[in-house]
Amino acid sequence: MRLPHFDLHQPSTLEEAFSLMEGGALALAGGTDLIPLMKYGLEVPSTLVSLKRVDCLKSIARRDGGVFIGAMTSLAELASSRIISENFAALFQAARSVAAPPIWNVATVGGNICQDSRCLYYNQSRAWRLEKPACLKAGGNVCHAVPKGKKCFSVYSGDLAPALAALGAMARVEKKGGSRSVSILELFSSNGLRPFTLEKEEIVTGVEIALPAKSTNSSYRKMRARPSVDYPLVSAAACVTRDGGGKIEKMRLVLGAVGPSPALVYGAGRLFEGNTLEEADWEAFSELVGKDVRMVDNLSYPGSYRKEMVPIIAARAVRAACGPGGGEENA
Repeated sequence: MRLPHFDLHQPSTLEEAFSLMEGGALALAGGTDLIPLMKYGLEVPSTLVSLKRVDCLKSIARRDGGVFIGAMTSLAELASSRIISENFAALFQAARSVAAPPIWNVATVGGNICQDSRCLYYNQSRAWRLEKPACLKAGGNVCHAVPKGKKCFSVYSGDLAPALAALGAMARVEKKGGSRSVSILELFSSNGLRPFTLEKEEIVTGVEIALPAKSTNSSYRKMRARPSVDYPLVSAAACVTRDGGGKIEKMRLVLGAVGPSPALVYGAGRLFEGNTLEEADWEAFSELVGKDVRMVDNLSYPGSYRKEMVPIIAARAVRAACGPGGGEENA
């Protein structure tokens, strides 16, 4: 599969990049998501603006009681950072669970957050897709995963976003003449056709996370077909604060690969607050976590099996977050 023709610009400053994007160009980060989409003919931009030379987007630095991570920071840098490993176990584990080390050297924080949603009936070659009518996400009027469905059921499969959301991270969004700060979950539209709320010409330039209290820990867990390379089939990130007696004071749980955006599990914290892990009602937890999750057969494992695994992966994330250092990393 060959790349379509396109013009490439490589600015060295954000201001230059914003000016170049005014004509409708797409921003290029690491390219591990966008380039395959272009080879498949799913994205056909006439112009790409590479952010590789914009050095101000490459940093992991303490700032005002928190840590700021530039959008062009590579996953390799994230996975080897002591600031990240010592303070944000969920993010550290999520970065190390992405594909394999060669990909870490290319993929970026911003690119991983902003990757498009996926589906077996969409992420295929042009020749494969010509055998069927175009699906909703490809501009058609049919969903091949749910033939009578009236919406797109593609799945957001990024690893970093659920972990960042559980940690309460904020995203810095900028374009020429303006900037804003939003929570990670506010970046998502919950619409598989257009997964993000970013306005035209806006890009994510970085994320900021407040340093946690010493009694707070986090963890990220995922299920995938193979220990490396594969996207998550189900994932969960948990951030837990406990008191001196081991009782949970606060918990935030976010699921990944369960729909077109990461999903905050409302009410999960209330089930655990004031209890130790042994005292918690795990049956009620499993029921709550799987209650509003609708999964269809559009990834490599059946939707019914993935749905059964949601409370299991979520429970693993919670238990690991209550252990030292967020527990062992994903296998």
